[in-house]
Amino acid sequence: MNKNITTNKPESLDFDLFLELFQATPDLVPNPDTKSHIKAKLMQRVAQSQGAQFFVFSEQGHWKSINQGIQIKILKSDTQAKSFLLKLEQNTIIPYHDHQKNEETFVLDGEVWLDGIHCKNGDYHFAGAGTFHKEIRTENGCTLLIKTY
Repeated sequence: MNKNITTNKPESLDFDLFLELFQATPDLVPNPDTKSHIKAKLMQRVAQSQGAQFFVFSEQGHWKSINQGIQIKILKSDTQAKSFLLKLEQNTIIPYHDHQKNEETFVLDGEVWLDGIHCKNGDYHFAGAGTFHKEIRTENGCTLLIKTY
């Protein structure tokens, strides 16, 4: 008696057949651009998995204007954290805003008013996730190092 039984289980490939197919498949050599791209991606993943070190020198990267009087230069950005420089020209104001993540601000150059507190070179400010900033303003301009996480 022959019964047809249907299952949702996929059939597995016989290992000997798999080896024959593998050995019969010709080696493919990617073109130099593809090879270079694959290597760069692989090295990036290896570096990320090992708590990589890297540098961003002052002449590297680029400043992007995000609003009148405000420029940003991203140093590092991933799904968990972002580090960037923020340059505010003289008489610039960033309005009231909230923080989705923790934010650390370090004044590298100039002076700025953060939540009504006057901060100068070397001053540090922490704003926790869920908190609000009153306006941020500068009369003479400043450069800030900001990290969110």
